[in-house]
Amino acid sequence: MKNLLSLITLLLLFQPSFGQDSVEEELEVNKTVDYSNFVYESWAGTRVLNNHSTEMLPWRNLEFIVAHKFGDIAGDAGGVYNFYGLDNVADVRIAFEYGFRDNINVGLGRSKGVGVTTQVIDSYFKYRVLRQEVEGMPLSLTYVGSAVLPYKRADLDSSSAGSYQKFTHRLGFTNQLLIGRKFHERFTAQLNVGVNHRNYVADLDENTLFFAGASGRFRINKWLGIVGEYNHVFNRPVEMVHTNSLSFGIELLTGGHNFTLIFSNSKGLNENIFLNQTTSNWLDGQFRFGFSINRRFKL
Repeated sequence: MKNLLSLITLLLLFQPSFGQDSVEEELEVNKTVDYSNFVYESWAGTRVLNNHSTEMLPWRNLEFIVAHKFGDIAGDAGGVYNFYGLDNVADVRIAFEYGFRDNINVGLGRSKGVGVTTQVIDSYFKYRVLRQEVEGMPLSLTYVGSAVLPYKRADLDSSSAGSYQKFTHRLGFTNQLLIGRKFHERFTAQLNVGVNHRNYVADLDENTLFFAGASGRFRINKWLGIVGEYNHVFNRPVEMVHTNSLSFGIELLTGGHNFTLIFSNSKGLNENIFLNQTTSNWLDGQFRFGFSINRRFKL
């Protein structure tokens, strides 16, 4: 925890120029395209809260992400004796993302993980198919493909989903389409639909899960916004005691980085984990505080 706090302090103090998604930067990619007609800053960053957004990193921009989720605020595992969850760590993730040209992003991260999926390396590929325009195209459409690889020791219990009898058993994948629109300078909405697949699961679980979600952002002013996100899994087996991920957040935007406060029932920080391993219920006080810090650099 001390090392994490030191890292956060360093990020807050270090203030080089912040690469904005500007018309000038994108003109370097293709001078024949009228980038001034595109809609910018639909979202504060490449994530809504847990899930991806239609927003892309500009060309040659590198983003460093530190994200953290704590234990239950209330309920049987929360309360004052666990300092409302701050004494416990649910998940922590450190990642890098990079913008290739104006429509391709890639990312690589490492997270603590949740449940049987722990000590996790994750990656993603993001491709913008359509981009909202001031006059013309009314929507943004983005494809995101991601994967996780837990590198922990395999469980000795062969009935466990973490026993990993083969290397391929460790792998999980998510593919989804994001459809978004910025309706006003202050309001953006997004729908997502996709499929999550794990190569190896417990006996009663389902390898392939289909899901859909909705997200919204209301920007109060230039530095403050409110965000909400929900993902619903359709074909989860009734035998599995799981819930759907519901999250709310507050964005604090500065000239150097984006700082997001998150309240969520999901423990995981990656879609390959929170989609299939959320078990907490808001109504039982099983929600937690978290945060993410995004720091962008122009290379």
